[in-house]
Amino acid sequence: MSTPTSVGAGKAVGFHYILTVQTAAGDVLTVSSVATFAPAVFSRSQAYQEIRAIAADELGHNRFSVLFFSLEPDRF
Repeated sequence: MSTPTSVGAGKAVGFHYILTVQTAAGDVLTVSSVATFAPAVFSRSQAYQEIRAIAADELGHNRFSVLFFSLEPDRF
């Protein structure tokens, strides 16, 4: 499932993200979408925390391990 996200101010740039997590019970969830961040305001680690929060919302908790994370500009 994907959730659009928009944070920050200034010149915003679209980034495609993929985050795969696994719970202790073995459940696996992948979230993938395009998020808009202002690179002058938000760091990569802040973007990661925002995207991790999306996965936590989907699962209903934040007790999981990240198996994969990718964040790339949404362009060819």
